[in-house]
Amino acid sequence: MADKKGKPMNISFSADQIIGADITRSGEYKYASVGIKLGDKEFIRISYEWAGEGIPDFVMGLQGWMGANKEVIDATKEAAKEEYASIKERVSKI
Repeated sequence: MADKKGKPMNISFSADQIIGADITRSGEYKYASVGIKLGDKEFIRISYEWAGEGIPDFVMGLQGWMGANKEVIDATKEAAKEEYASIKERVSKI
């Protein structure tokens, strides 16, 4: 049975599950997203958008992870290039 409306849902992941992240800006809005591999053929993408000058804690944490893991990001992108392209293609058809 589904949870009642208003009951919190929690999503947790560890930094070693991150397979990609980006932070961009368009006009007055800013965007951050992170891709997470939960298991074999299981992925989740979290998108975050906000306006204004402040930077949310989630985005600061993501930015810190990206800065500290450039070599991991590059290696992960290369290793998962085909898998990521397949996911991107499937999502574009939805």
